[in-house]
Amino acid sequence: MSEPDDAGTAGAGDSRKQPQSILQGGRRWLLSAALLILMALSWTTTADEFAHTQTVATFKKALAAAALARTFNGVISVAQGTEVAIQPVGVGVTLTLGEILDPLNDLVERFSLLALAASISLGMQMTLGDMVANTWLAAALNAAALGLLALLWWPRAQAASPLRQSAAAVTTRIVGALIFLRFAVVTVLLICHGLNEAFFNNEQDAAMAELTAASEAIETLQSEQQQQQAEVVEGDFFDRTGAQLKNLLDSSSQSLDLQAQLAQVEEKIESSVEDMIRLTAIFILQTMLLPLLSVWLVWKLLQAFWSWNRPP
Repeated sequence: MSEPDDAGTAGAGDSRKQPQSILQGGRRWLLSAALLILMALSWTTTADEFAHTQTVATFKKALAAAALARTFNGVISVAQGTEVAIQPVGVGVTLTLGEILDPLNDLVERFSLLALAASISLGMQMTLGDMVANTWLAAALNAAALGLLALLWWPRAQAASPLRQSAAAVTTRIVGALIFLRFAVVTVLLICHGLNEAFFNNEQDAAMAELTAASEAIETLQSEQQQQQAEVVEGDFFDRTGAQLKNLLDSSSQSLDLQAQLAQVEEKIESSVEDMIRLTAIFILQTMLLPLLSVWLVWKLLQAFWSWNRPP
C-alpha cells in the first residue's frame, strides 16, 4: 500500500523539478500573433508612403514660412528709409517707416532662422523614414522574428533550459530593436501628422495669411509714398509748383488717408508680432518637441515589450 504513495511522491517531485517553458499559455499565443502581424507589416510601405506625403506637405509649409520671412525682412529693410509726411510738401510731421517697423525687424530675422531649422528637421525626418522603409531591414526583422518563434514553439524549446532562456532573451531584444528601427520613425510621423491636423494646420495657415497681408500693406504704403515723392521731384519748376499746389489743396484728405493707412499698418504690425510668436510655438512643437515625445513613447513601449516578454 505504500508503493503508490511513494510513486505519487516521486511524480510530484519530478513535476516540481521539470523546467518551465519560455512563455506559457496566452502570452505565447499573443506574442506569436503580434510577431506575425509585424512581419507582414514590415514588407508593406503604405503607411510609410502616407507619412512621407504628409511630412512633405508640412516641409513645404515650413519652407514657405521661411521664404515669407525673408521676403518680409526685405520689405522692412527697404521700407525703413522711406519717409512718410503727415502733411504734404514737408509741412507737418515727417517720420520714417523704420520707426513703425522696429518691433518687427529683429523678430522677423529670428523667425526666418527658426523656420529654416524646422525645414531641416522635417527633411531629416523624411530621410530617416526613407532609410528604414527598405527590404533589408524588413528581412532582418523577419529572420529574427522567425528565430524567436522557433524558440517559442519548437517542441524541445518548451523545456526551457537556462541556455534556451538566454537565447530567447537575446533574440527578444534583437527583435524589439529591429521593430523599433522599422516602425518608430513612421509612427512618429503619423502621430505628428494627426496632431497637426487636429490642432495646428488651420492656425498655421491663418497666421501665414496674416503675415502675407501685413507684408503687402507695408509694401503698398512704401510704394505710394515713393510715387508721391517722385511726382513732386520730377518735371520742371512749373510742374513741381503745380504739383505742390495741388497737394496743398488736397492736404486735409491726404492727411486723413495717410493717417488711416499708418494706423492700419501699425495694427497689422502688432498682429504680425502675435502671428510670428504663434508660428514659432507651432514650429517648435511640430518639429522638435512632438517628435522627441513620440520617440520617447515608442521607446517606453519597447521597454514594456522586453519586460513583458521576459521569461519567468
